[in-house]
Amino acid sequence: MRKLQLIPALLILAALLGTYANWSAPGSAGHYLADLRSTLIHEEGTLEAKANLLVVRPELFPSDYRSPEHLRLKLAAILDKARDNGLLNEHSVVALPDQIGTWLLLGGERSELYSARSLSEAQAWLVLDNSHQLAWTWLQSEGFPGMGETLLRMKAEKTARDYQQLFGSLAREYRITLLAGSLLLPEPRLENGTLHIGKGPLYNFAPVFGPDGNLLGTPQTQACPAKATGQATVQEVHTEKLKVLVSRQGCRSPSLVRSAGMQTGIALFLRGRLWPLEDLTECCGQSAPEQERVAPGSHLLTIRSSPEPSTDLPAEEDQ
Repeated sequence: MRKLQLIPALLILAALLGTYANWSAPGSAGHYLADLRSTLIHEEGTLEAKANLLVVRPELFPSDYRSPEHLRLKLAAILDKARDNGLLNEHSVVALPDQIGTWLLLGGERSELYSARSLSEAQAWLVLDNSHQLAWTWLQSEGFPGMGETLLRMKAEKTARDYQQLFGSLAREYRITLLAGSLLLPEPRLENGTLHIGKGPLYNFAPVFGPDGNLLGTPQTQACPAKATGQATVQEVHTEKLKVLVSRQGCRSPSLVRSAGMQTGIALFLRGRLWPLEDLTECCGQSAPEQERVAPGSHLLTIRSSPEPSTDLPAEEDQ
């Protein structure tokens, strides 16, 4: 008799679980309209120079991170524009801003997330749709991470895989040396050329991809304290005809990139309307400087290698 009495309760529980599973499944991707415009806002050097440093400040929004394919569409449009204007060749070094890879954690979620008006609203969707995995990640983490850091760790393995595939393929397709910004990962490491993660502290991981799509040299791995401390670290990238340096002061300030001979670096930052990363984790994050609307879309700055490089380039063109 007791078993017969349990049947209705089990049926109700099964129905509730089925309803929740159906509700929490990612919904339709919806319509995706991307602004693919990009503008060359600074050009320096002689046209005869074979090598150049191309600095990209991409205009990105949460909807650009629906999937790696969506982000690739946006970045490929920028690189196509650069190539059409003669700014890309086998000697080009392209530099992207830090944290461009971190937001890959948004991939594969329901369409409501990408129209969220704040990060707290977006986090609510992430928690509702990933509650079991989120709880398991928190239990496996060292210490007592906050909600934002737990989300980063929950998505870290997929984020690392998507990041390497996406930026490696872009470098290979356009035959460029690609300074692919950075991303936050727990205890990142390379094994046989493949990016892996651990369960330790978060680090700001900044790799470089060669024209063959493989990782070039040793990626810069920077501890992620709540506040920037100590002197700036410098990442050096050498190609056959160009030497590029990226300076990072902690991970709360925009990095500065310059080619050898330049005394003033160019600030690298993301344009658009991504949420401030410091709202996600106290580990680190950076906000783009206040930007004048000098031109819509993504911004490109190119410095062609010449015997006597300029030393008075302004650090930030569009402020």
